[in-house]
Amino acid sequence: MGERRKARRYEVFLPVQVCFTGKRPASFHTAQLRDVSRTGIFFHSQVPIDAGTPIDLTFSLPAERGSGTSVLVRATAKALRMSQFEGEASPLFAVAATIDRLDFVRPVSAHAA
Repeated sequence: MGERRKARRYEVFLPVQVCFTGKRPASFHTAQLRDVSRTGIFFHSQVPIDAGTPIDLTFSLPAERGSGTSVLVRATAKALRMSQFEGEASPLFAVAATIDRLDFVRPVSAHAA
């Protein structure tokens, strides 16, 4: 079976904050980002996330060379599938999600006039 992805994936290993937007009050936890594209995201979570669950994701991309400022990324997504890693000491889940909206929040420079 050939590649079905619409956009190029970039392998990254960064912490990502996951917010369950459908719950009141909202609940948050930190997961481990593994790869991202403009249309999808894949991460490891210690909390199970069922397919169809709406989630908000926030993570920080490292600074570009010579820039010194990182970029905060906020994404609205929906879980597509989840699988559990077997043989782990504590539960660990692989979660794939489709991105509905992706926003890049650049820090404001203190030197701006």
